[in-house]
Amino acid sequence: MCGRFAQVFQTQDLEQIERIMTQALGVDDSLIELWSNNFTPTHNACPTQYSTILHQPSSGRIGATQAHFGLIPSWSKNRDRAGSMINARCETLSAKPAFRDLYRSRRCLIPISGFYEWQKISGTPTKQSAKQPWYIRRADEHPMLVAGLWDTWLDPAHGHCEVDSFTIITTSANEFIADKHHRMPVILEPESISTWFDRTTEPRTLTTLLAPSPEGILSAHRVSTRVNSPANNSPSLIKPVITNPSLGTLWA
Repeated sequence: MCGRFAQVFQTQDLEQIERIMTQALGVDDSLIELWSNNFTPTHNACPTQYSTILHQPSSGRIGATQAHFGLIPSWSKNRDRAGSMINARCETLSAKPAFRDLYRSRRCLIPISGFYEWQKISGTPTKQSAKQPWYIRRADEHPMLVAGLWDTWLDPAHGHCEVDSFTIITTSANEFIADKHHRMPVILEPESISTWFDRTTEPRTLTTLLAPSPEGILSAHRVSTRVNSPANNSPSLIKPVITNPSLGTLWA
């Protein structure tokens, strides 16, 4: 799964995202300006919190917006299940009622600087405190463009105001990730962006885009278990930590 990630970008990162999107889609507006108006940096984006996504509303223009992490389908009566809809398996997108229509018309991108996974420490009980968190990013240190689906829900408890939400699409893990988790987010390369946003593209032709990342694309390092708590959100969370080889736990 992909349940935690970071969105921390420098100006050059935003410029690269804008360049990729402009080359792929011929975007007229400044995505940097759109992003700046919607972006709140985070080192620990968690389910039910809000993060910035790139989506294409009915107006047809690609835009940046804050969206609830955890999909709330438009037909939902409430947001009770949103926390369990943070990921959508690529293998069942066309079959699941919550995803199949969105897969055709409401695809989005979640630009992230990296994501977290927890690796089971050998010889310890299965619990969160006995797992080693890893921070995973692109080896070239460029922003990741992660595939997702989004929807708009009208919140009956707040005057039917619009709430955008999203889910991250996952695929089977490549060899690099497999010892940490059996799933990974779908990471799209720049040459795939135009196809991903083209609403005339049939879902079955998108299968090749939803494959695991090739080996060599990603790098990873161990980080502190402080990331386990959603209350923690600081630059120290993504910094490498020293481990104790004999105990398999963190000096943190």
